Amino acid sequence: MTRARRVLALRRSAGVAAAFLLLSAFATPLRALGREEISKKYEKALPLGAGQRLSIEHKHGNIRVTTHREAKVLVNATIRVSSSDREGAERFAEKIAIEVEPSSSGVSIRTVYPETKWEFHVSWSISFSVDYEIVMPESSPLTVRDRFGDVSVEGLKASADVLNGNGKVSFGAGAGKQRIENSFGSIDFAGNAGDATLVNSNGAVTVSDVEGDLEIRNRFGRTSAVRTGGRCQVSSSNGDVSVDTAKGCTITASFGKVDVKNVAGDLAVQNSNGSVAAISVAGHAELATSFGALEFADLKKNVRATGSNSAVSGRKIGGDAVVRTSFGPVELSDVGGLADVENTNGRVRVRDVKGTARLITRFGELDAAGIGGAATVSNGNAPITLANVGGAVELRNSFGEVNVSRTKGGAKVVSGNGRVLLADIGGPAYVKTSFGLVEATRIDGELTVDNSNGAVNASGVQGGATVRTSFAAVTLESIGGAVDVDDQNGSVEVRGLAMRGKSCPRISIRSSFAPIRLALDPAGGYTVSARTSYGNVRSELPLTTQGTSSGDALSGKIGDGRCEVTLTNSNGNIEILKGSGKS
Repeated sequence: MTRARRVLALRRSAGVAAAFLLLSAFATPLRALGREEISKKYEKALPLGAGQRLSIEHKHGNIRVTTHREAKVLVNATIRVSSSDREGAERFAEKIAIEVEPSSSGVSIRTVYPETKWEFHVSWSISFSVDYEIVMPESSPLTVRDRFGDVSVEGLKASADVLNGNGKVSFGAGAGKQRIENSFGSIDFAGNAGDATLVNSNGAVTVSDVEGDLEIRNRFGRTSAVRTGGRCQVSSSNGDVSVDTAKGCTITASFGKVDVKNVAGDLAVQNSNGSVAAISVAGHAELATSFGALEFADLKKNVRATGSNSAVSGRKIGGDAVVRTSFGPVELSDVGGLADVENTNGRVRVRDVKGTARLITRFGELDAAGIGGAATVSNGNAPITLANVGGAVELRNSFGEVNVSRTKGGAKVVSGNGRVLLADIGGPAYVKTSFGLVEATRIDGELTVDNSNGAVNASGVQGGATVRTSFAAVTLESIGGAVDVDDQNGSVEVRGLAMRGKSCPRISIRSSFAPIRLALDPAGGYTVSARTSYGNVRSELPLTTQGTSSGDALSGKIGDGRCEVTLTNSNGNIEILKGSGKS
C-alpha cells in the first residue's frame, strides 16, 4: 500500500474502535515516530452510602478498583492522546468527557469519546485511552462494563457484576456474590467469602479460595480452581480443566484434559476428546470421557468410569468400581466393594477386589487375581487367567486359553477352541470346550468335562469324573468318586481310583480306535464286564469268570465283586492293570 492510500485509510477509520487498535499497532516509542502524547488528569470525590451501587461504563483503558471503609468514592483518571499532530491531539483530548453522576441508587461513571470523524493538519494516526484508579466503599455493590482494557477489583465486600472484553480481569479479597464475564482475556479470581460465577471465552480462568459456590463457564482457555468451599460447577470447551480441594464438583468439558484432586464430596466429570484424572475423592465419583484416558485413585466410595476409545486405570477404591470402555486397556486394583468391568477390544487386568467381580472383554487378554467373592468372567478371542477367588467362578470364552486356579468355590467354564487349565478348585468343576486340552488338578468336588477334538487330563479329584471327548486321549488319576468316560477315537487311561470303606463308585469307560487302560487296586472288589471288537481284552488281575470268555470279551469278579466296572471299546484293546493299591 502506498503512503497516500494508507493516510486516506487512516483518516476514514479515525473512529473510537479503530483508534484503540492503532495504539497497539504502533508500539515503537512515540518520539521515534515523531509523535507526542497529551496527558490529562481527572479527579473527583462523591459520597456513596451503604447499599448504594457504583456503576462504571468504559472502553479503551484500564480500570483499577480498590476499597476503603469510608462512605465516598474517589475517582482518579488519566487521559492520554498521542499523535504527530499535537494541535489535533489536544483538541481531541478536550473532547473526551468523564461523566460522574450521583443518584438515589448510587454513582455512575461513564467515559464519552468523540463520535465524529477527526481531521488533522498532518497525515498521521491518533491513539487514545483513559485509565481509572477508583477507591470505593468496601460495602457498596459494583457494576463494571468495559472493553479494550484490563479490570482489577480488590477488597470488595459486596457483590460485583463485571463485563469486560479484550482485556484481563482480576478480582481478589472479596466477600459477596460475584459475577465476572470476560472475552479475549484472562480471569484471575483470588479470594471471596461468597458465591462466584465466572464466564469467559478465549481466555484462561484461574480461581482460588472461594468460600461459597463456584460456577465457571469457559471456552478456548485453560480453567484452574483451587480451594472451593461450596459446590463447584465447571463447563469448559477447548481447554484443560484443573480442580484442587473442593467440597464437591461437577465438570463438563471437551477437547482438553481434566485433572481433579482432593474433593470432599461427590465428583461428576463428563469429558470428550480428552483425558480425565481424579485423585482423592471422599464421595461418589462419576467419570466419563471419549478419546482420552481415565485415571482414578484413592476414592473413598463408589466409582463409575465410562470411556470410549479410552484406557482406564483405577486403584484404591473404597466402594464398588464399575467400568465401561472400548478400544483401550483396563487396570483395576485394591477395590473395597465389587468390580464390574465391561470392555471391548482391550485387555483387562484386575487385582485385589474385596467383593464379587464381573469381568467382560473381547479381543483382549483378561487377567484377574485376588477376588474376595464370586467371579463371573467372559472374553472372546483372547486368554483368561483367574487366580485366588473367594467364591465360585463362572467363565465363558472362545479362541483363547483359560487358566483358573485357587478358588474357594466351584468353577464353570464354557470355552471354544482353547485350552482350559484348572487347579485347586474349592468345589465342583464343569468344563465345556473344543479343539483344546483340558487339564484339571486338585478339584474339591465333582469334575465334568465336555470336550471335542481335545485331550483331557485330570488328577486329584475329590468327587467323581464325567468326561466326554473325541479324537484325543483321556488320562485320569486319583479320582475319588465314580468314573464315566466316553471317548471317540482316543485312548483312555485311568489310575489311582479311591476305595473308601463301603463306598463303591461305578466305573464306565467307552472308546473306539484306541486302547483303554484301567489300573485297579488288587485289594479291591470289582465286577468286570469288558468287551471290544477288532481288539483284545487282557487283565493283570485274576478274575473269577462268569459264563464264557474270549479274547475280545471278559466278564468276572475281582475279589468280592462289589464295585461295577464296564469297559466297552471298538477297534482297540482293553487292559486291566494292577494298580499301586493306594487310594
